[in-house]
Amino acid sequence: MQTTSVLRNILFILLSAFALWLPAQNEVRLVFTGEVNMGSNYGVNRVATAGTAQLMSETTPLLQKADIAFATLGTVFIDIDAAPNRTNMIGAHRLIRMPESCAAEMAEAGFTAVSLAGSHVADFGIEGIQTTINSLRDAKVEYAGVKAMQDYKIFERGNHRYGLIAFGTSVHTISMADSTLVRNMVSGLDEQCDMVIVAYSIDHTNPANPQHIGQEEMQSEINFAHVCINAGADIVIGSGHTQPQPIELYKDRLIIYDLGHFCTPATSHSSNQGAAPLIEATLFADGTFKSGRIVSFKQKGTSGPKADNTHESAKIIKAATRQHFPKTELEITDEGQITSTSESPYALAMRMLAEAERHKGKRYQMGATGPNQFDCSGFTSYVFAKFGIKLERMAAAQYTQGQAVDKRNLRPGDLVFFTRSSVRGVGHVGIVYSVDKRRGSFKFIHAAVSTGITIDDFASSAYYIKRYVGARRILPD
Repeated sequence: MQTTSVLRNILFILLSAFALWLPAQNEVRLVFTGEVNMGSNYGVNRVATAGTAQLMSETTPLLQKADIAFATLGTVFIDIDAAPNRTNMIGAHRLIRMPESCAAEMAEAGFTAVSLAGSHVADFGIEGIQTTINSLRDAKVEYAGVKAMQDYKIFERGNHRYGLIAFGTSVHTISMADSTLVRNMVSGLDEQCDMVIVAYSIDHTNPANPQHIGQEEMQSEINFAHVCINAGADIVIGSGHTQPQPIELYKDRLIIYDLGHFCTPATSHSSNQGAAPLIEATLFADGTFKSGRIVSFKQKGTSGPKADNTHESAKIIKAATRQHFPKTELEITDEGQITSTSESPYALAMRMLAEAERHKGKRYQMGATGPNQFDCSGFTSYVFAKFGIKLERMAAAQYTQGQAVDKRNLRPGDLVFFTRSSVRGVGHVGIVYSVDKRRGSFKFIHAAVSTGITIDDFASSAYYIKRYVGARRILPD
């Protein structure tokens, strides 16, 4: 009895581990904030503020739990009294900077990536840009947005390879106005990475009222973001306005048009009532949106972002989204929860794989179609039928359904087909469980003769490598 109990406990632990493994492989949690600038105006004594750790004390737990925590850098990291870039001192445009030590402090707070495409990054010319890059490199914070020096960055976190690229309207950035260049650069990153993050920064067309976006300006930003998504971007985030702007779901990808200021204790917050939103977004591994949350903070005086129980930021973004995208598929509550009214094919595949995994360990039986025993095609047809999709009964017939998919472009939920040693042509079928683009391989769940419903790694099985026939996509794009 005791031995049985121990075995039962071990089995429970293993099944729990598998249940956690699937989301870990097929989801990422990203956090986005608006502008971070803890500096002061050039030529003015630096406004006395607390250290970054104290400024970020209420937001650090959210940043540190993310796979990627992203911000737009509001200015440069530079300590010395370098000569300012006079071209940036036109009119009311003020030059600002941060101590170089702030880069390490931002890393300690949880930030892992920043955009350098903001206009103030050029306030101290090439010298300021270089000290900023050096500070970020030393702090191990990823960065992009400086033309010719760091247009984009490819980096790895956990099980995923990310591509970060930032465009802008300032002279030191890659121009977001050149749609052909934008398209080519984003698609090039998409070919190399699991997930592509595009950031952009704009100069205000109406400096007297920068929180207001006219319809023409908004449409220009929408066009740019859509070009990026069509080229392979998985999420787009903008900056340049002091007021938080709308969010959009386009082709199941999230676009954040601007989050305004996040941690800017040395600058005024009167134009946006101190609203400082943070967006948590859970994406499936193919970049499609799963769920999200707007966490509302406020800045007052020289303090950093503090929790706002009135949810002002969420309400601002909700209202802006309704204004600019009245037919949006996103639902935003006053408390900031973000859901989609549509289900992406990837989301459907995740539900389907959860159903498939529920039968793991059940025995193989020729001709069986479940629910307690299965053969290979009986298992696939049973799982798909649970979601209203009819498959033919035999593996060879299933191989004629849907669309052919190259092995390099597989995604979870696709069917993969093999020959049997004693059967010519298609004799076995399974469902793609997860894809590893870096290895060029995948795992699949299927009804195997010897082990029943099991998950196998294609790259580790000489048997299946030798017998692979092809793949079909049944779920809609």
